[in-house]
Amino acid sequence: MGSERDGGYAEYVTAPAEQAHDVTDSPLTDDQLAALPTAYGTALGMIERGRLRRGETVLVSGASGGVGLALVQIARARGATVLAVTSRSKTDAVRAAGAHHVVDRAEDIAGQIRAAAPEGPDVALDVVAGGLVSAVLPLLREGGRWVVAGALGGYDVSFDVRRLYLHNAQLIGSSMHTPTHFGLLMDLARRAEIQPVVATAFPLDRAADAQRELARRDHVGKLVMHP
Repeated sequence: MGSERDGGYAEYVTAPAEQAHDVTDSPLTDDQLAALPTAYGTALGMIERGRLRRGETVLVSGASGGVGLALVQIARARGATVLAVTSRSKTDAVRAAGAHHVVDRAEDIAGQIRAAAPEGPDVALDVVAGGLVSAVLPLLREGGRWVVAGALGGYDVSFDVRRLYLHNAQLIGSSMHTPTHFGLLMDLARRAEIQPVVATAFPLDRAADAQRELARRDHVGKLVMHP
């Protein structure tokens, strides 16, 4: 909705009944529920395709963004040890969302990951790509999974392919969530096992202000508009 289908900035919308989910009993606020569908759905799709299991170590890039913060929260709820890459100014917010270790993206990322997880991550959940792939892919454990759902750092990626096949690693693309993934997400919402972070809310007639706030990228969490 708002992409293939009109209706993102509207007071009333229609949707197929099978795509409507009853969350009446969820303890989450309306604003938190409104923040779920795209970012948290995309994040859960990445986690499901990466087969993240309890007790594994996961690396999350772009951790202060909408999808990144969702990845941190859901991975923590899954019982994983979370290493999150973000800017220094957003460290506290990312740690509050559930990250066990925060990696400063402006410093030696590989060195910080080695210090926090000497055996390397089992899974990387990546919305940045670019140079991060060549720098960190060699740190994956044997049989590790690298899941990509974005290219904030650049789409032209190079890496030593021997690292992929000699260590039985997997490179997995993930775009949107499936209806099954979204059903799992709604189950999490009903139990409040995740707490979506809302940066601020705007009335619908201030949509332009919300867009400007989004473009500045100074916020942590989602921007919500009230019809």
